[in-house]
Amino acid sequence: MASQSSVVNFALTILGESNRIVTIDDDTKPAREAKALWDIARDAAQAAHNWNFAMARVQLNALTDVPPFGYGYKYAIPNTALRLVQIGDIWPGVDLTDYRGSNTSEFTLEEGCILTDMGAPLNLRYIKRVEDVGKFDALFNMTLSCKLAELLAEPLTQSSTKRNDARIQFERSLSDAIRANAIQLPPQKLADDEWLMCRL
Repeated sequence: MASQSSVVNFALTILGESNRIVTIDDDTKPAREAKALWDIARDAAQAAHNWNFAMARVQLNALTDVPPFGYGYKYAIPNTALRLVQIGDIWPGVDLTDYRGSNTSEFTLEEGCILTDMGAPLNLRYIKRVEDVGKFDALFNMTLSCKLAELLAEPLTQSSTKRNDARIQFERSLSDAIRANAIQLPPQKLADDEWLMCRL
């Protein structure tokens, strides 16, 4: 099982750094820089993909302070949520559009809350911040090391070339994880779109 120090040490290997850390609390420049960037890199890498280990679901109760106009219900987004995956029956993309063509005016996000006309309880699936390294999977550890290497490149090497190389490795690692994740998951049913319906 990988540890925090092994994830950091692999990031240092990507950058061609010969120094290694024993723990992230070491009094060395690589350890200090990695500690300063760890939470940012971890959250960014987790938010970048629907990792199975970070997927969570909850039924939200409506808040008592309803929106003054536009929507009938207001729900607090969990403070551990890094990215929303499913709101009711809607699967929002990065730009909050539903890839199935559903009407995403059914909700909006404001001040850490979901405003919608969907009644309580509201089903929500989201990527949850996972801090326990022991729960990370192998492909995530690789992806996190690449993201750390990208962020550490400037303070440790002052090399934009190494930073760009690490960014490319991050994108490749993420692509590998997406393919592996697709193999593990059952087929996902998509809503009928207009093209299919017009053929019936």
